[in-house]
Amino acid sequence: MSTQFFDFHFHPLFKKFITQYEAHFPTQRKTYELEARIELKNFIADKVDDWFLHILQSQSALNDCVRGGTKLGVAALANLEFGFADSKGMFASILKSNFTKPMDRKYFDMVQKGEISYYRMMLKELDLYRAVSKQNPEIQMLTRKKHQTIYDSKAKLNLLVSLEGAHNLFRLKIGQTIQHDSAAVFSAYDQKDSFTKSMNEGPKIGINPVQSLQNFMQLLWDNDMDMLYMTVTHLTHVSEQNLATHGFGMKMLKHPSFYPAGNGLTSLGKEFIKALGDLKLTNEKGEKISAPVLVDLKHLGLKSRQDLYQFRKDNKIELPLVASHIGVTGYSTNEWKQELKPNSAKIYNYQGVRSVEIEMERKSCGKWGSFVNQNFSFNPWSINLMDDDIVKVLESNGLIGVSLDVRILGFQAQIGLNTGDASEYISTADFQTHFPHINLQNLPVEKLETMAIQEESWLIPTKEDRHPLCFCFNIIHIVTVGYLRGPEGINPWNHISVGSDYDGLIEPMKICHNIQSIDDLEYNLLKWLPTAAKAYYDENGGVEFLQHELKNLTYLKSIVKKIMYENGERFVNNWLKGQPGASE
Repeated sequence: MSTQFFDFHFHPLFKKFITQYEAHFPTQRKTYELEARIELKNFIADKVDDWFLHILQSQSALNDCVRGGTKLGVAALANLEFGFADSKGMFASILKSNFTKPMDRKYFDMVQKGEISYYRMMLKELDLYRAVSKQNPEIQMLTRKKHQTIYDSKAKLNLLVSLEGAHNLFRLKIGQTIQHDSAAVFSAYDQKDSFTKSMNEGPKIGINPVQSLQNFMQLLWDNDMDMLYMTVTHLTHVSEQNLATHGFGMKMLKHPSFYPAGNGLTSLGKEFIKALGDLKLTNEKGEKISAPVLVDLKHLGLKSRQDLYQFRKDNKIELPLVASHIGVTGYSTNEWKQELKPNSAKIYNYQGVRSVEIEMERKSCGKWGSFVNQNFSFNPWSINLMDDDIVKVLESNGLIGVSLDVRILGFQAQIGLNTGDASEYISTADFQTHFPHINLQNLPVEKLETMAIQEESWLIPTKEDRHPLCFCFNIIHIVTVGYLRGPEGINPWNHISVGSDYDGLIEPMKICHNIQSIDDLEYNLLKWLPTAAKAYYDENGGVEFLQHELKNLTYLKSIVKKIMYENGERFVNNWLKGQPGASE
């Protein structure tokens, strides 16, 4: 049906970056090689992939973006955190081995030994986008600097940048407190490159992320690139750049940094969020211009999100909020708290890090089919959006990107599901905030090392139809909350897009495991949105007219076009014109 698609969050060059170490700026790799799909697997891994490693299928190679019709997207830079490089467990061993050939061990070693900064790694990945956009006119980096819109572009693929985690701005060597990662490590060959020069801007900055952000945004601007949004934290606790408590989201790898610490936004985190909205850059005439960056809710813990909303209110921040690659819990915050299974709560101690394991009753999305695999439920992990979060995004005129990671969407294999995947972890401080009636001292204490290595749900064969149905149920819930609790006059259908997270460590849908097959998602939305709307209403009530509207094929097609492209295009165009927001 459509010929153009939008992706709110993906990583087109991450695997290209992480599979080949380069010491210098600028990159010497050929454009055609950077644009092609990467072969991560060998013959043995191909066989194993059917039951264990199909996260490696998640790809968004630039050539595939062009062939598949993705015209507009936000390329997320999320470099290798210490917790990933230093992780333990079977999956970590396979990921770092020659078994799948996915990674250059040089990066792992440099991160583990503290020989490189997060900032330099981020710039090296960004350098690949700079190289491709300079050499291939079909791929263009968008920027507010040129006062352009998508309509002005003749490129087949238009990209903006986002940073996934403020650790990307940290300029000291990883694990170091005083050793700056400067341009002195480079030879005369690349001393003139602007990215190399930016490495020397750090000694006076220390660990202040606000000044680092300012200099990085100016670097982007000077290189005809731009950043749409910033994810404040990522999947690990980075003590060197602690801005907020992150939401737990990693069971594949074992490391203490994956477990949340703290209690919401820190004072430095609040300073950083204010700086995102107050950014001023210098143009060619030497004038200061406003160039704010939007805040992404993804990866923020629930308490961090609550702190963010209060901080925005106190400081009268009116910029749109985005949630770039998420699912929904199906609950309001108060409902979520009431669904705690109190007897499941335990305090775990893993290498000195204390976290509370919690498990929630899963909310039913609806039923479809017969016999097995007919029950659908949302993923209640607090890294997903509560109904309150959905309302906050809509009130801010923001945009929600629904992930294509079926675990985030709530997919469960009904046969052979290991229930160990049902629980998540929150910091002890956050637990006391959300559940003050439960005394931590009365909870059982166990060492995380005693937990058996558990198979994840993706080890179980799936039924393909269940994946797009999970996606549709998440969309229907967002729309239902928007109609019932959202601001008057806001059409929630205008605030939903796709945030695939391709090339991340996700379990992609069977129907579209890479970006070249994204049109299959569109066809499945046309097929399953009406089914999901009826099943959701039968189970949960809500907005009756939704299921009737979606029976109208013309209306349904218009809705799907909005989700697949039009909402993203409008949002980006408004932002490029200095009028951020999702509404028409």
